[in-house]
Amino acid sequence: MGSTASIRRDHLSFSLNDVYRSTGTRFRLHVQSPVLTGFEEPETVWVSSPRGSLGPGPSDARMYTLQPIEKDHYEGEAQPPYRGKVVPPPLPDRYGHFDHLKPGDQAFQCAHMFGAVRRVLDIWEMYLGGPIPWSFAFTNPRLELIPYVPWNNAHFGWGFMECGEGKDDQGVKRPFALNFDVIAHETGHGLLFSIVGLPTPGTMTTAYRGFHESASDCIALVSALHFDSFVDHVLRACKGNLYAENEMNRIGELSKSREIRDASNATKMSDVVSIDTPAKDITGKQLHALGQPLTGAVFDIMVEFYLDRLVEKNLIAADQIATIRTAVMRDEVDATDMTFVERAYAREPAGFRAALCEARDMIGYRLAESWRRLTPVGFSYEKFAVMLLDVDAGLSGARHRQMILESFEWRGISAN
Repeated sequence: MGSTASIRRDHLSFSLNDVYRSTGTRFRLHVQSPVLTGFEEPETVWVSSPRGSLGPGPSDARMYTLQPIEKDHYEGEAQPPYRGKVVPPPLPDRYGHFDHLKPGDQAFQCAHMFGAVRRVLDIWEMYLGGPIPWSFAFTNPRLELIPYVPWNNAHFGWGFMECGEGKDDQGVKRPFALNFDVIAHETGHGLLFSIVGLPTPGTMTTAYRGFHESASDCIALVSALHFDSFVDHVLRACKGNLYAENEMNRIGELSKSREIRDASNATKMSDVVSIDTPAKDITGKQLHALGQPLTGAVFDIMVEFYLDRLVEKNLIAADQIATIRTAVMRDEVDATDMTFVERAYAREPAGFRAALCEARDMIGYRLAESWRRLTPVGFSYEKFAVMLLDVDAGLSGARHRQMILESFEWRGISAN
């Protein structure tokens, strides 16, 4: 099990690579699907697993990876551990690292899935200040990771996570085990069951299910922003204007024109299925759409933190920020001249990078602490909004209150 370092939980950002470089284990991870331009090569990262502590698979006391020779996805009464035939597991190098494996090999896919899950755990355990135990640990001490089953989906279940594959624009099947967004989203479900809790059949609501999808998307978004290459790519592509179309707000991107969900969206509660719909009657498509207003509000709040940091660093004037905010509230971003953002970014790209990393950690800590204080019983979007306001007030006073209120209320989510 990895160790958890501590951070200052407000404006200062942190680098996981710096935290674990001297003691951790190296992996090479694709922060986005390798089919996308600019992300063909994986990035070397360090995870918290102490060097030399990981066994074949990879595996440790908390989770293990295996690749069955032939297996359908888990469903019904089928549960781990898997006891069928598996391919030989990849081994660490003589120093205990897994970055020697070559992309394209099945062994790389196994290591990639393990490394991605460990990376997500490192990020959110950092925000929460300690380890996050699995909700299923009393029956399954370790999480079983299966990088490939012949299935057009990926899912997290009781003691397991397994990935299938999805088609890109050309109809080519791409493994979800190499898509960090997908793995982070599924890991997010597991973390939320541990942090917020497991509802019983009688307390499971449509609101909680929609929240789970949204929060898992937010976990994927924030986690991706802990990759140096991703932060740099996003800022270069949008020239500092995060409301421009970019990979940051395209969650689970499968190709240049296909993603699973859009974090920067204009969806309101009036656009989706009623929150009062019985949980058993809602379809998967309706459920994912139901999470969009909440995800959009969180995305807007993070971008507001980013804009706030730009002003604090004297990179953009306060009146220019007002122009951006007005365009967003009126849904006129594409029609508004924001070349002043591009010029400012060209002058000081390092300052913009620091502002985005600080905004990432500001929203990350606030989300984690809000989730810690929630429960599935009587859950509502409004309770989450109020909790986020309370957490922010404890850190920043009333500085961000009006902005957070407006971000939720524009979506039709009351926070009063």
